[in-house]
Amino acid sequence: MTIQVSVGGVIIAQKNSTFYILLLRDKSKNWTFPKGLLEKGEDYATTALREIQEEVGLTKLKLIKELSPIKYFYRWEGKLVHKTVFYFLCQGDLLKKPKPQRAEGIMDARWFEFDKAKELIGYKKTNSQVLQQVQKYLTSKAD
Repeated sequence: MTIQVSVGGVIIAQKNSTFYILLLRDKSKNWTFPKGLLEKGEDYATTALREIQEEVGLTKLKLIKELSPIKYFYRWEGKLVHKTVFYFLCQGDLLKKPKPQRAEGIMDARWFEFDKAKELIGYKKTNSQVLQQVQKYLTSKAD
């Protein structure tokens, strides 16, 4: 079995009382979050910011908090892979238009209202857990 670690970001922005989340559309046509593999010498937060910049072109993000990691299994070329993904909640600027990294198969990247993002999100088994953590955080800040 192969063990793999990825790191990514869930980017939120707020306009008035409405929260938005940035999603990218991957080569499998699923809406998801930017993420990628750790590079030598990087810590998780650095990897998250680098991957966001590479995949959707956003910079000058504010790291809010690290979310609980997501773990799952999948098969790649006949081999079982145990993957752990560490996500960071980040605050972005809704006025910044994302630029999808087409060379990596990212077809689109857009801001969606939170409820619309929950409807559209792909890889529901894992990404819904991430969105639940974000929603819990946003709700706690509203109280």
